Amino acid sequence: MEAALRLPNPSPAPLTADGRAALIVVDVQTCWWSLSPCGLARAAFPNLPQRTAALLAMARVHGVPIVHVRANYEGSPHVATMRRLNPSLNTVPILPDSEAWARERPGEPVVFKSTFDGFFRTELEACLCRMGVTRVLVCGLVTSACVLSTALGAFHRGFDVLLVEDCCADRSVARHQATVAMYADYCFRTASTQDVSELLPRLRAPSRAPQALPVHIPGRAGAVAAGEKAAAEAAAEARGEGRAAGLGAGDGGDARLLAGS
Repeated sequence: MEAALRLPNPSPAPLTADGRAALIVVDVQTCWWSLSPCGLARAAFPNLPQRTAALLAMARVHGVPIVHVRANYEGSPHVATMRRLNPSLNTVPILPDSEAWARERPGEPVVFKSTFDGFFRTELEACLCRMGVTRVLVCGLVTSACVLSTALGAFHRGFDVLLVEDCCADRSVARHQATVAMYADYCFRTASTQDVSELLPRLRAPSRAPQALPVHIPGRAGAVAAGEKAAAEAAAEARGEGRAAGLGAGDGGDARLLAGS
């Protein structure tokens, strides 16, 4: 099935060490992992905690900033439909409580979202642009939903997207593999933690350190009222400061570290 889903791409672009990178950790929360009643992702991807913890440690060692994206869906309009369509899933409150093995460290921004896409009506794009980031590494839960939506959100905004495939998980291996097969070398490239360990030392540090974001967790009303306007204004301002100044271009590194899968 995976081969049938993959688009023909005989010469995928090589992954080089150009661009300023950040790591986006999507929805590594207790409601999707340790407190999930069905436990499907835990059963299908038992090594996710160790691999994600190793990825975070590597990013910190090499000065690659980490931005944590968390779902805060209670009050979001799509939740009632989601629970009606999937009565055996999402039976616990969808709150932004992180798993201990992927918890943020002091100074690492946390972005709260009310939909699958970490960029929709949030400060994520502005946060990345203020740091001069042009490439994002994406990992988290779950591959076919919020990880995919956030990766595509980055792609649509012009970021070079690298999916760290073995630091993502879904409710089955087949769902995970099908999602990757549909979009790899089309909207993003993929890599393993081993590939990333070779890439990280070659990446340039962001032009600015991460900035602290508000610590409050906005509800639906706050997100809708303030999010769309604030995110648009902040992104426009950040792009004016960053990419308009030439930060959108890579440094032209040509060392081929891995080919797209």
